[in-house]
Amino acid sequence: MRPHPLSLALLLSSLTVAACGSGEPEGADTPQETLTRLTAFIADDKGEDACDLMSPAAQELFARENEMSTCEQAVNLFHGRITDADAYRKMVPSGLKTEGAKAEVSGYCGEGWTLSAGTKPSETPNRLGTLTLRKTEKGWLIHDYVSSRSYSSCGG
Repeated sequence: MRPHPLSLALLLSSLTVAACGSGEPEGADTPQETLTRLTAFIADDKGEDACDLMSPAAQELFARENEMSTCEQAVNLFHGRITDADAYRKMVPSGLKTEGAKAEVSGYCGEGWTLSAGTKPSETPNRLGTLTLRKTEKGWLIHDYVSSRSYSSCGG
């Protein structure tokens, strides 16, 4: 006996939903940890993992603001500029400002991210731009993004 085509379609549809999960990204317990994961994923060219730290709206902004079709392509763009992945991975969001359930780090004029020793490699997360995070039930996620191309001159 053959299954009815409609019941087969419903079964396949429910399996697809189960396999994909909720589609909601998961952040870390702190904004610093979310940002540290982000830079590690960019350094390792793990676009999907990096984009999973962003809300769907932030993923779209990240792609569009960097003139790419997808968030993963934008991550690959930044990864391609890195000459010292280890140094990039060690950058810390020293300019992170947290207020309640919102946090922001900006690379404006190259001051949002530094190495703990104070030195800066040639390529840093400062070129990412401004990342705004929000605390959600799924942890701290990037919810807004402004490309560093939007910055005006730093007066130099």
